[in-house]
Amino acid sequence: MRKRLNIFCACMIAAFLLSVSGNVYMLVKGFINGVETGMKAAQGETIDIPEYKMVHILPTDMIETTGTVTNLKDGRQLAVKPITALVECPYTQSAPWLETLQVLISLIVVIGFVYATVYFAKLMIHINRNIVFDWINVKHLRRIGWSMVSICVLSYISVWISNHQLTQSIELAGSELNILIAFSDSTLILGFIALLASEVFAIGLRLKEENELTI
Repeated sequence: MRKRLNIFCACMIAAFLLSVSGNVYMLVKGFINGVETGMKAAQGETIDIPEYKMVHILPTDMIETTGTVTNLKDGRQLAVKPITALVECPYTQSAPWLETLQVLISLIVVIGFVYATVYFAKLMIHINRNIVFDWINVKHLRRIGWSMVSICVLSYISVWISNHQLTQSIELAGSELNILIAFSDSTLILGFIALLASEVFAIGLRLKEENELTI
């Protein structure tokens, strides 16, 4: 029984880390590229860094070619229809406070992921120690749940800002910017599942306490 519990705990931790690995990879890759660019600039090399915005795109026509990528196998250009993409924004006319807000949101999202990971690890440790139906686990689940819900909401706001900025300067042929795809992220569902589990635990604990008082 305990061996199976340990296996499930390990699987849950692995699944959680995989769910945030894409965002972590992008942050690490961006940091590395930024350091490389800074080193080249320090050596006197002039570098023109384009500004990119992350957007969610829906094709208006599934037949029409909206973009191409190069097939390195034979050098041919292949059609591609991106759903989530980084699009170069040639110029931005949005207010500076929107840029500041996006940077702040990105920072809060990173902190939120770390916060949720820490309490998820604490929850797994308690469960592994057979501390399951306890009020401390209810608190951990609530913190994890609200963290993930907040991350999803903030990410949605960030996507909306990016789309708003892009619509001021560009219009994509055969595609339209769509923010509804942002809700396809499982973070929101996982957050509400954690909140639901916390309430189930809380109801069970209250019933247990009432029965003990009755006896």
